Amino acid sequence: MANLDYYDEAGLSAAFYDVVSNAYPFRGDVAFYAELAGPAGASVLELGCGTGRIVIALAEQGYGVFGVDLAPAMIQRAAMKCERLPPEVGGRIALMRGDMTRVALGRLFDAVIIPFYGYAHLASPDARADALAVVAGHLKPGGRAAIHLPAPAMLRRPLGDEELSGPYNEAGDRVRIRVVARTYDEATGRFLQVMDYTLMDAGCTVTRQSREDLVYHAVDRDEIDASARRCGLTLTRVQGDFDGSETGREVIYVFTR
Repeated sequence: MANLDYYDEAGLSAAFYDVVSNAYPFRGDVAFYAELAGPAGASVLELGCGTGRIVIALAEQGYGVFGVDLAPAMIQRAAMKCERLPPEVGGRIALMRGDMTRVALGRLFDAVIIPFYGYAHLASPDARADALAVVAGHLKPGGRAAIHLPAPAMLRRPLGDEELSGPYNEAGDRVRIRVVARTYDEATGRFLQVMDYTLMDAGCTVTRQSREDLVYHAVDRDEIDASARRCGLTLTRVQGDFDGSETGREVIYVFTR
């Protein structure tokens, strides 16, 4: 049987996305995007908003945020989280299921962001160029945009003993998330990571399992720069981690219009 695609509605990766994202070592991304947008009250478009981690954090700081994601399971979880927010925070958030390569909202934003490797899900240069055109088409003149990608060393790293586990509800049920395979094709730049999700009850009996394929694609800086120029964006900065520490794991591209 073929593995599920990541974020498939039949799988577990969307339900436990926050567990995985919270385990990543980068910190300071929310502050980075807030500084990019400008003073509180500015507007932000997030393409690939996932379960709403950044959308909610920016709204709590006073930004108006519009989140778009292609995966129904992800946008549904984001909506459920937003429903529990105080009205003054939730009122600053709009969510929509949509494709970052073709969405058209008919309005402009002070900042547009594609966080946490969302751009790397796009498999072809044409799709990535289309996404940059969407960024440019929604950015105010003088506005800024940012794309967060995995560095090449991140995609080439060997498989180790990688597992997350712990309780996920008051009943003591547990989730175990393991990386069971990882490959990187130098010729095509395709990265595949096979993830096992296992749910267990308090007695450690397995209640549900899901094996899912997480796929990223390496993106060349020259490709990004050329695509940006074609749609009216200027690549102004490329840096490592959000705090500038250059660990070799992350690459952040910053643009202006």
